[in-house]
Formats: sequence, C-alpha cells, structure tokens
Amino acid sequence: MIQKIKKVEIEWIDSKSGPDGWERWDDLDSLEPVKCKTVGYLVENTDEYKILASAISENQVLGRIAIPSVCVLKTTVLK
Repeated sequence: MIQKIKKVEIEWIDSKSGPDGWERWDDLDSLEPVKCKTVGYLVENTDEYKILASAISENQVLGRIAIPSVCVLKTTVLK
C-alpha cells in the first residue's frame, strides 16, 4: 500500500485572524487570507477535502492535516 501513496505539494488559502482584544473601527488593517504550501503524503482525496500526512510507514501515518478542497489552488505530484 505504501507504494501507492503519492507525495504532493498543495498550495492553498487559509484563514487569518486579527489581533486579540478590541480594535477601533478607524484602526482596522486589511485582514486577507494567507497563501500556504504544504508537502506531504496524500492519504485521502475526496471532493470535500484532501488529507496529507507528514510521514507514512506500512501500517501507520504521522501528522495529518485536512485541507478543504475549496481552499486548494494547486496540487503538484512530487517524485
């Protein structure tokens, strides 16, 4: 099974939060989403999300992240 798992780089958009505490309306800065890149092993790929693991073995995975498909800008298969 481990040979069938693809290593990929996913470029995606993540949310961003503002500073803690109250902010004055007149002092608000732009709060745009953040462009991210994540490299890992694509252990699940559905229409709704992609799950990457940072490490894999024959019977275990380590460090999974779920990325919503609507946030994905680009997926590149790595060698």
